[in-house]
Amino acid sequence: MPSPASRKGPGGSTRAPAKPAQPRYAWLRERILKDITSGKYPVGSLLPPEKQLAETYGVSRHTVREATRKLADSGQISRQPGRGTVVCSVTEPSPYVAGLGTAEDLVAYTSATRLEVLRSRHLVADGDLAQALGCEEGSRWLEVEAFRHAIEGAAPISFTRVYLRPEFADIVMRLRGRHMSIYSMLEQHHGQKIHAVRQQIEAALMPAPAARLLGVPARSPALHMRRAYLDSAGRVLAVSANLYAAERFRLETYWRGQEEPPAVRGKPRKRAP
Repeated sequence: MPSPASRKGPGGSTRAPAKPAQPRYAWLRERILKDITSGKYPVGSLLPPEKQLAETYGVSRHTVREATRKLADSGQISRQPGRGTVVCSVTEPSPYVAGLGTAEDLVAYTSATRLEVLRSRHLVADGDLAQALGCEEGSRWLEVEAFRHAIEGAAPISFTRVYLRPEFADIVMRLRGRHMSIYSMLEQHHGQKIHAVRQQIEAALMPAPAARLLGVPARSPALHMRRAYLDSAGRVLAVSANLYAAERFRLETYWRGQEEPPAVRGKPRKRAP
């Protein structure tokens, strides 16, 4: 006798159990995962539309939305505007772990991730944007919206906005495939020595537009990380603003203790008798 989970409906579709021992969305999530694992929906392919999934598995479209939301939250599928829902992984990916304690760590991190450009536009910084970027009000910028991925990862770990001075606009064309970091592009292609990086990190709720792009619930927990790259005069050259999905990213820092406390300025330390 077939198990409830394998019961077939009209046309050979898999039907949801009449009395599920778990919520239907949880049953459906597991069912879709089994079909991904079996190769029915291979990694890189598009998941069928919501209506088709509802008919295939004999559930409501609401159940499909909940099940696919859970799969998107865990990074196993990704909703991509203009393309559809892409299968990203057979297993639940581990969160991307970044150690950002030093400038060298930052270069290593940005070199281990890549940006997938979605769109770009030119704009003029109003008062609010100027304050957020730390730039001059009325200055011109190229705003680039993108996904950030781990180099070997399919599911995006963040929704990112990059702000570039117009003279660095060609950097956008270099954001293809396994590209070098913006930090490195500014130095190597434009001769801009990065004198300092200002980084701000804060807890946030994922805005609805970014949530839709990442396939996570609106106002779900997120980490907002903004980095500004400055020259020796303190002028902001570029800014990267990242909204990381909570389950896809983890930040780690490592602090090394000093051998002995530093001398008080102007007062040398006294030697112990």
